[in-house]
Amino acid sequence: MSLRQSNLEYSALKKYFDGKSSKEEDELMKKWLSGFDEEYRHENFLHLLWNGFKPEEKNEDVDLSPLLDKIHHTIHLRNGNITKTKRLAPHSKPKIEFNLLLKNLGRVAAIFLLPVMVYLSWEMYSQKAWIENQADIVYYEIRSPQGAQSQFELPDGTTGNLNNGSRLKYPSKFTGKNREIELYGEAYLDVKHSKSHPFIVHTAGLDVKVLGTSLNIYSYPDEEYQEVSLKSGSIELIREEEDREVVIAKMKPGQHAVYNFGDTKNSTIKKNTEKELVVLKDKEQLQKIAPKLKSNQQAMVNIHGGELYMEYADIDRYTGWTEGKLILRNEPLDIMLKRIGRWYGVKFNINAQNINKYTYWATFEEENIEEVLKLLSLTGPLKFEILPRQKVKDGSYKIQEIDVSIK
Repeated sequence: MSLRQSNLEYSALKKYFDGKSSKEEDELMKKWLSGFDEEYRHENFLHLLWNGFKPEEKNEDVDLSPLLDKIHHTIHLRNGNITKTKRLAPHSKPKIEFNLLLKNLGRVAAIFLLPVMVYLSWEMYSQKAWIENQADIVYYEIRSPQGAQSQFELPDGTTGNLNNGSRLKYPSKFTGKNREIELYGEAYLDVKHSKSHPFIVHTAGLDVKVLGTSLNIYSYPDEEYQEVSLKSGSIELIREEEDREVVIAKMKPGQHAVYNFGDTKNSTIKKNTEKELVVLKDKEQLQKIAPKLKSNQQAMVNIHGGELYMEYADIDRYTGWTEGKLILRNEPLDIMLKRIGRWYGVKFNINAQNINKYTYWATFEEENIEEVLKLLSLTGPLKFEILPRQKVKDGSYKIQEIDVSIK
């Protein structure tokens, strides 16, 4: 038999510990054992010994003395002191010295610790990879100028449209638990579904958390209100409070929410006068009432000094801009003029009091700004004056301004 130190046959090892090897094999095995000088060979030896032990094959009548002799001899070889071991009586139970038991337990424990060490190594590798991954992240920004719209696709497959005068900031790749972007303006989003990685849109008002859905968000930084319209799926309106995520409201398909976080006394974002207003005490009541709202009802609750309105509405009214339609439905005049101004890239100067007592219903699609102004003046008491555009030093022109007054 040939026993190479780098390639030990398991059958020879088992014969040796079972006391069935010949004298020649015993001598070769002892020589191999005494040659332990590298840690990895020691580990391989332990694995072979451990894997060969099967508890279900134990029998009370088996004589363990040959095995004990071999273990004693192996330990002494490892320590460099070869001494004789006392052979036990044939029917006596093996007695193992306390220090020997500790040594063997330590080796067995080392085998059990291998998976733990592997896990810790993987965690360290993952942490290092995550840090390196973060260093590779680049943030991009999509800008849609006044009077224009943009289409986009994000790294996770989420697609959408960006309305005029809007900005969208997003990373080159999404990492971590959440997929997070920042919106300044209005966007329609068709979010790629991922249950384990929620999609969060940060805005000037409440943040919007979704898993996979289609929705419209209107949140310009220069306006003190925002609107969220849900076409499909489900979303949560959230905000960060003391480093924790607080759910303000949950929305279902067909629901439209308006959050007014400005001066509520002077705000024109008020209740829909055509619907019954249900005033609630807190967001907990809103969670219960919102799913049960009827088409003729609108719920309102105070949130951190602001007012949150929620109702069922015609969502196409808020998403029509993605199809080139500007849809206005019974809105206060100053809000309506802001929407028209963003749509056509102009600025309205309102020179009249109590102008918000007038409301309009209109849908504009292919009309230019002059045609829109003519239609509004023909159907209401408004008068418009288009001012000459002013040229600046660099040769460009300021935004077109239009004065608005009552006839």
